[in-house]
Amino acid sequence: MKRLLLVLLLLLAVPASAADRIPGDTDGDGVLASGEYASAVLAYLDTAYMGGAGDLDRDDIRDAAWVYARWDGKPREVVDSSGQTVTLYRPLRRVVTFSGESLETLRSLGFDMDRVVAVDKYSHEKSTFFPECQNKANVGSIWSPDMEKVISVQPDTVFLYATISTAACDDIQQRLEASSPGIRVLRFDCFKPATYADEIRTIASIVDETERGEEFASYYESTMDQIRDGTAGIPDDEKTRVYFEYWFDYTTVAASAGYNEKTELAGGKNPFAVGTAEYPVVDPEAILVADPEVVVKLAGQGLAVGGYAGHDPEALDAIRSALVERPGWSKISAVKDDRVHVIHSDILGGAQHFIGTAYLAKWFYPDRFADLDPHAVHQRYLTGFQGIDFDLASEGTFVYP
Repeated sequence: MKRLLLVLLLLLAVPASAADRIPGDTDGDGVLASGEYASAVLAYLDTAYMGGAGDLDRDDIRDAAWVYARWDGKPREVVDSSGQTVTLYRPLRRVVTFSGESLETLRSLGFDMDRVVAVDKYSHEKSTFFPECQNKANVGSIWSPDMEKVISVQPDTVFLYATISTAACDDIQQRLEASSPGIRVLRFDCFKPATYADEIRTIASIVDETERGEEFASYYESTMDQIRDGTAGIPDDEKTRVYFEYWFDYTTVAASAGYNEKTELAGGKNPFAVGTAEYPVVDPEAILVADPEVVVKLAGQGLAVGGYAGHDPEALDAIRSALVERPGWSKISAVKDDRVHVIHSDILGGAQHFIGTAYLAKWFYPDRFADLDPHAVHQRYLTGFQGIDFDLASEGTFVYP
């Protein structure tokens, strides 16, 4: 009990910088022993209150307390999604995120958002979804980073993507490590169905939220597993034919596109999942020939309506009406059976992809997914994990109808 009280007293919320050793590890063996920790505390108290000349400041002692109490006095090694091993000698105190997906995941894990000192420009612009980030520094994007701003906020940790825009992220990492060797660079995607659950658990271990991480990972997996189980065993020739249209007219998604991956996870069969281009333009006549049973149109950046930015079902209705009124479309099965839908990229890309995928599964196989409620999945995610006051009944527009 005395040890716990001492630790709590020393966990003071002041900025810390990254280092390549545990503060107070005087013999350099990589372990903060009880004697070293006690000596470090006494030396700091002597310096702070008795005029001593110790070399550990308040930040160091606070971080030593964290490592001693939570990490058993040892550094923590993690392997991120790029495959690099990062050794943590201190907890994360001053975080910069160039990845909105990582920022969102940190919030899902209950990470103290006051420890995030700067975010990318796109997260900064999302005033409704990230209201707590509006007063944080804006460090630009991975394609146009404001490196001067990054350095000025003195981060100890920077989050970058792992497997997309790797050249841009590699460049940022190299520049950071050259200018500030103590900065830890962590690389995660946080938007891929194949790796997201593992990333949740890894990031949770980094921020010491393993229980919360398991809760969130299990919630995510329960939705994705329900979708996979519900579509398992459907013969290829019996899968629902789906025409998925990107933001731009007659632009679809091919096999390499993330939106196609979600379509296939939901049991859809994409007649245009061929070729090398991610987003090929298709001949309007080819859509009529393919005779899709379901049409899904993406709203979002290219069709900037709906999402978290505003409650505007009429705008999504107008998008849908424009589709069904296209020449010849009255003859395709999706229109005849009233199975044309609009979905916003806010819930089909990024960390929220499981919500949008649940909607796709429900649209493709309403009988198989009678018990799946994507709206409820979405609301619980916002209330229970994102911790934001957002009522889907009256705010935002994500699907239509």
